[in-house]
Amino acid sequence: MGLDHLLPDWRGDPDRPLKTKVAKDEFLFLTARRGVRLPAVALPKLMDNHGNFVGSLGNVCRYLGREAEALGVEIYPGFPAAEMLTGDRGEVVGVATGDMGTGKDGRPKPEFARGMELHAKYTILAEGERGSLTKQIIDRYGLNKDSDHQKYGLGVKELWQVRPELFRSGLVRHTMGWPLPNKAGGGS
Repeated sequence: MGLDHLLPDWRGDPDRPLKTKVAKDEFLFLTARRGVRLPAVALPKLMDNHGNFVGSLGNVCRYLGREAEALGVEIYPGFPAAEMLTGDRGEVVGVATGDMGTGKDGRPKPEFARGMELHAKYTILAEGERGSLTKQIIDRYGLNKDSDHQKYGLGVKELWQVRPELFRSGLVRHTMGWPLPNKAGGGS
């Protein structure tokens, strides 16, 4: 598991974000009226979750943020990067945050604060798949010159309350089929 390489002692940390181990995978093909169980041996290895954990991605991110800050990494949540900063040779040297306290018309309000320039030896863009600065950097340096086009997927999160007698800790259930048409890829 990647987390074991990054933080070898994470499993012994009482504040660790992942505590529920995957106990079983189930695979179902759904029709409009029922689910047909598929044998796991017929599915690709990447669908096997044994040895993995079930948890909240938000909790994992908060945990990794605390661990990074303990190592001296500076993290600025809530301050969107608005501009890439480059040096004399065209190298990325940091980012500038956006101005805060501007009105809808773009003019400063009484609580206006100018954005900050954040210079760094390493700049990591973590804007998600649609990040505007990432697009600028890809275009500027031709980072996608020998690459396929990006692919996007839509994810929907749904939280269910399950009656305790039906809940099985560590169960991961995968589905495919209904309500999607046959030509559409996807599942749960």
